[in-house]
Amino acid sequence: MQRFFGLMLACMLLALPVRGVPAQDETAGRLVHLLDYIGVDYGGAVADGQVSSAAEYAEMQEFTASVAQLVLSLPSKPGREELAREANALRTAVDDKASAADVIRMTGQLKARIGELYELRLAPQRAPDLVAGAQIYAAQCAACHGAQGHGDGPAGQGLDPPPSDFHDPIRQGSQSLAMLYNTISYGVTGTAMVGFGSLSEQERWALAFYVGSLRHDAATRRAGELAWQDGCCKDQFADLFAVAGAVPDQVGGSPQLAVLAYLRSTPLALRDSRGESLALTRQLLQESLAQYRAGDRAGAYRTALAAYLDGFEPLEQVLQAVDPALKLEVEARMMAYREPLRATGSQADVEQLHAGLVKALDRVEAALAAGNLDAKLAFASAFFILLREGLEAVLVLAAMFAFLGKAGRHEAYRYLHIGWAGALAAGVATWGVAAYVVTISGATRELSEGFIALLAAGILFYMGFWLHDKSHADRWQAYINQHLGSMGGRSLWLLAFLAFIAVYREVFETILFFQALWLQTTPAGQSMVLVGALSGAVVLALVSWGLLRLSTRLPLGLFFGASALLMYLLAIVFAGKGIVALQEAGTLPISSIAFPRVDLLGIYPTLQSLGAQALLVIGAALHYALALRKRRGPYSKA
Repeated sequence: MQRFFGLMLACMLLALPVRGVPAQDETAGRLVHLLDYIGVDYGGAVADGQVSSAAEYAEMQEFTASVAQLVLSLPSKPGREELAREANALRTAVDDKASAADVIRMTGQLKARIGELYELRLAPQRAPDLVAGAQIYAAQCAACHGAQGHGDGPAGQGLDPPPSDFHDPIRQGSQSLAMLYNTISYGVTGTAMVGFGSLSEQERWALAFYVGSLRHDAATRRAGELAWQDGCCKDQFADLFAVAGAVPDQVGGSPQLAVLAYLRSTPLALRDSRGESLALTRQLLQESLAQYRAGDRAGAYRTALAAYLDGFEPLEQVLQAVDPALKLEVEARMMAYREPLRATGSQADVEQLHAGLVKALDRVEAALAAGNLDAKLAFASAFFILLREGLEAVLVLAAMFAFLGKAGRHEAYRYLHIGWAGALAAGVATWGVAAYVVTISGATRELSEGFIALLAAGILFYMGFWLHDKSHADRWQAYINQHLGSMGGRSLWLLAFLAFIAVYREVFETILFFQALWLQTTPAGQSMVLVGALSGAVVLALVSWGLLRLSTRLPLGLFFGASALLMYLLAIVFAGKGIVALQEAGTLPISSIAFPRVDLLGIYPTLQSLGAQALLVIGAALHYALALRKRRGPYSKA
């Protein structure tokens, strides 16, 4: 075991750079990693001023000499010379066989100063996903460390030194998650433990949190959960930084250790989503501006995109319930700020956009801190959220039910019921997975919404063509005679799929809005959220019934013409929303133009979204013109 940790110096000096980490962060990270091991292992080398292990003590001397050298390799800036003096003082303390307590204190201070001076992140930006961590562990680590982390994997047999046992209370009791993260990042040269720099920073943190959670059993974690819910240790473990840096043997006895075990396995419990998200948004925006000033346009754009997806996007539902106009303003400002970073904007423009965005975030903070929603506002918010989000899906479903009714295929209604009911169940299940198992990132959510919206737009636009073709009574009767009388399972299941697509996106988005609304409402007003949702559902049901009744009384031509127009309009709305969602996820470029923004209609002031919608309008107009020309000529059977 001593030989295992004696190889750390070579790892620090020779390991390849970690993906996506700037040079100064790389060197600072290696320094912190090395100081961690000095603080942990020094007690095994010196006791009561005497060398207790010659091999360990030689390694400590070698490590502290390396620290002094690495400090001098950090980028020069005010404060580095003070770090060099502290590093030399640490080296002298080890040479003089100082007490373990003194060495631990000195390494801790030096780590903190390095992190502060070089803006080193010693914690993940957001709560890690332990499900992803478990998957990475199974794919990359279980072969050596064993499926349960006991160091008994088949590929680890005969290795010298053997793979770590993550259940070992002695070794793991002295390991913080930050130390595990650094070992995962850099590996250990000369052993089978390689660095995983190919993984993203968030993936390495997910793996570190997962590995760090293996030592504690379910009973300990449950005890920690109960203590945390009772208010224990809130100051001690205030954020991810505190949890990532906590050493189990140093946090105190029960219940502190149990709480740490719980937070390692459930980091989402730490999250005050509003405060954390706003702080992260501000931090990333500031980093983005600094990167832009340093000439790194690509890096500035990526960081600005992360400020929206990882910082502000999780706040959108909460802010929508409090101040919808402000939410739209910040979204627009975020997009406007990113645009010149990717293009050729001047520094003055970027600085001005950044300043305006920061001021808007100040207003967001004030709006969220102003208090919870009262009962009346809670009712109105719930009612209009459900009505607004459900209306698009209801319009599609009503047209489809009416279509089958006109065709006399009432027995096929059940396929539409399967589609919308399946979408409802899938939306609730997705919310459950997002809330309790996996944290869906902002990018994943925007991509999902974007692709689903574009898929729905394509299907609806095709339906518009189809319905318009059938708006002539003779064509419709010919189609009935030729197709619908024998319409079988494949066609019916396609209808069910369309119903599913039309409803799923709206269901999931509605659930997210209601989750945020519930948290933002006073306890007395939460019952009004339910009343508002129920009232909105009743109105939707009445609208659906009214549309169906109206459709049965309309002449065939008028019915199909109106339905075709509705499909075209919804396709245009979904196309705009889909394009903008992909732009917000950074998948598509953004070219802002002066144009009104109407969210309800999917109209946004970007060249790409308006261009896509213009193409759909032109396509619909051309189809209408061709159909009109055909009708003026001799009738040809559809």
